[in-house]
Amino acid sequence: MKDTGTRKIEIYDTSLRDGLQQPNLDISVPNAVVLLERMGAFGIQFAEIGFAGANQFAESLTRAMGPVDTGAMKLALFGRTRGRDAKVEEWPDVKFILRHKRRVSVATIVVKSRLLDISRSLETTPEENLRMAWETIECLHDNGLEVMIDLEHAMDACCGRRENGLPCDPDLAQRGLAYFFKLTDQCVRQGVSRIVVCDTTGGASPEEVAETFTSLTTQFPQGKFGFHGHTDRGLGIANTRAAILNGAVQAQGTLIGTGERCGNVNLTTVIGAMQLRGEAEFVSAEALTGLTGLAQATYAAFGLEPPHGTPIVGHGAFGTWAGMHGSSERKNPGAYLWTDPARVGANPTIGVNAQSGKANIMMLSESLGVPLDSAQAQTLIDTNQAMIEGGGYTASEVSFRHACMKVLNTMRPWFGVRSWRVFDECDETGSRFALAIMTLSIGDSNVTSTRAEGEGPVDALTKAMRLELDKWYPALAEMRLGTFTVTALDVSAHDSAAYVRVTVSFHADGYAPWITAGVSSDLNQAALMAIVDGFHEWLLKKQLSEEPKEEVSAPKILAN
Repeated sequence: MKDTGTRKIEIYDTSLRDGLQQPNLDISVPNAVVLLERMGAFGIQFAEIGFAGANQFAESLTRAMGPVDTGAMKLALFGRTRGRDAKVEEWPDVKFILRHKRRVSVATIVVKSRLLDISRSLETTPEENLRMAWETIECLHDNGLEVMIDLEHAMDACCGRRENGLPCDPDLAQRGLAYFFKLTDQCVRQGVSRIVVCDTTGGASPEEVAETFTSLTTQFPQGKFGFHGHTDRGLGIANTRAAILNGAVQAQGTLIGTGERCGNVNLTTVIGAMQLRGEAEFVSAEALTGLTGLAQATYAAFGLEPPHGTPIVGHGAFGTWAGMHGSSERKNPGAYLWTDPARVGANPTIGVNAQSGKANIMMLSESLGVPLDSAQAQTLIDTNQAMIEGGGYTASEVSFRHACMKVLNTMRPWFGVRSWRVFDECDETGSRFALAIMTLSIGDSNVTSTRAEGEGPVDALTKAMRLELDKWYPALAEMRLGTFTVTALDVSAHDSAAYVRVTVSFHADGYAPWITAGVSSDLNQAALMAIVDGFHEWLLKKQLSEEPKEEVSAPKILAN
């Protein structure tokens, strides 16, 4: 590979176009606008906001971006070359792009670069394909737009592959490569801003990418090349790295790796992995500290939970859950980390699960401001086996912090659940009746009963708690429940008696969301544990000025 030193590399994000091409993924226009503002503030150079005229989302987002300040970040619209035998001025993609050229200054045009696709998909000739590209680029240039070209199937064209990644016969492979270079030469002569080599099927290898970029940058020194990778072989990051180390000036992908099939290359991984090792510079060192925050904001904008093991920005990226590792980390901080997490705005994590020991509990408690000594850590282990073994404290540091406070007897005594029961009836027609009856303690001197009906057991329990607690703590009305997830643990060993882990997210205007967890062999109890922790966390956050009607001390019985 070339020894290029630390070069400045552009980031081109296509989360709002290519990234949306997967099932069960959606984003609202307001959330997309906020996300684009964050991208611009972080230092991303280009953001693609849709396929020109392809759907209502692209139309609405393009219009919404009119007054939005994205700083130095340029917006791009994606489109096709004019169609076969069509006039470029009448081509719908071009007309849409020109209509919005005041705000969206970049046009990214996809061009077929593999002979197979030209004849079979476009049903035209290689010569006509060149004319289609030439006329489209000229028209956009004449209207003052910066033009980038995505060479679709570029890696397959360079490597002589056809459908399903099978090799072409030698003659077709040779003709295909010659045509690819002819098309590239035309783009260079036209002054295309960036010529992007696409690994459309995600089937390339780092060695192939390195060879391709070495050849391109040698033959066309005046050209500026980018790379657009996919992760179908699990090599998207490695391929993007190979492209950059061999002359690419731009990395295309999506911030959190969304997209069709296995997804586009994950840009947060590329940025962190390369810049932290001094292999490339995407943003300033100061801006890099916002990488974790940007990733978390992106997951939130799409309504996703960040995968635990996502490199660089995942919750587990700089964590250890092993007892031996936790013990070593206490003595020699950073021994199990490949870089300083602070450089990307993250913190080292000491987790607590079935593999952990007292050292992990002591370190995590200390990092959360509720330090436990060895004896107290053992008490927490002895009294919370299900939560530890079921991953409840891996899922929620909030619930772990509350458990530490209970051991330390520092949890403010707002309320406790002394007992509860649920009547849940359903007949063969689907009619359902759920009633929860609860006894709550408010401090030592107040015991009250409450009941409520709900759509199901958990809903009834939550409503019953709120019905009474809202009288004592009106601020609870400002808090709302978000996502509710249930995970069955070790079902094969325990069948229907298996433990379940419930995680619940909570939201309130002006506050970051928080997640709590509960683990039990009873689903309702696990949910109640998480909900009780969520209520307590909100009361801790608010530090209520309204105290209960009577002086309270620690309740005798808390939810467990």
